[in-house]
Amino acid sequence: MLRKALIWVMGGLWAQAPEPLSLLNSMLDRLGTLRTLQYEFKKYERVRGKLLLEHMRFKLRRNPFAVYGYQYSPRAGVEVLYPAEPGSKRILVKPNSFPYVALTLDPYGDLILENQHQTILATGYDQMRTLLLAAREKYRTQLKNLVRYEGSLTWDGRRCHKLVLSPPAYRITTYTVQAGENLFQIAEKLHVGWYKILELNDLSSPTDPLPAGRVLKVPSDYGKVIRLIVDSERHIPLVIEVEDEKGLYERYEYYKVEVDPPLTDFDFSRKNPAYKF
Repeated sequence: MLRKALIWVMGGLWAQAPEPLSLLNSMLDRLGTLRTLQYEFKKYERVRGKLLLEHMRFKLRRNPFAVYGYQYSPRAGVEVLYPAEPGSKRILVKPNSFPYVALTLDPYGDLILENQHQTILATGYDQMRTLLLAAREKYRTQLKNLVRYEGSLTWDGRRCHKLVLSPPAYRITTYTVQAGENLFQIAEKLHVGWYKILELNDLSSPTDPLPAGRVLKVPSDYGKVIRLIVDSERHIPLVIEVEDEKGLYERYEYYKVEVDPPLTDFDFSRKNPAYKF
């Protein structure tokens, strides 16, 4: 009888919906403590009206920031490493196609950002955490009404909770460029996506010059709706999905996530024999 009672109690605790704001806060707190990550990653991003898929695996260290990535698709064998060398601000890329040699590139350059919503520096959770912290502060007096719980589910073998965040009045507004500002600085200042600004203003490149006084169309928030599938035990998001005024804007799926694996400098070295730079 006691065993049955315990099973009933524990089942009831799992069935009881968690308080959504507490769940969001615990996730944000946990993300701030991560040191290293290793995971597989599927990325869906809307680029010029089409949803593009990229499948990769990553090793990541937060401090000092370093990342190694291997691509399965759309081009198997592509590898990326940041920094390219210790102390460098550039990224090493093995394209696995012509010119068949590793290239050292600017992580903010046109070549590396073609068909991308994010820079290599946004790999992992830190950028999304920063955006969500900014939204929490912006809407702190309304937050309880903007975050809702939508049940539990299993993702990649993990018990998870589903959270939905909806800004109260997502819209397209305007911003006047200040002297010396570029697209990335404006996006960071407004806590929105740089690619979204590029798309709204028909810019061909993130490095296009932006003269002071130019009026840009910008979103009021990062997304109209943000959906999170959060690991109930580890308090990390395993799916991040963002909708804008047109529908699905981006979706990031995390698989086989290892939290704080013992990565070393050799994991982020081009001399690592497991890599093909």
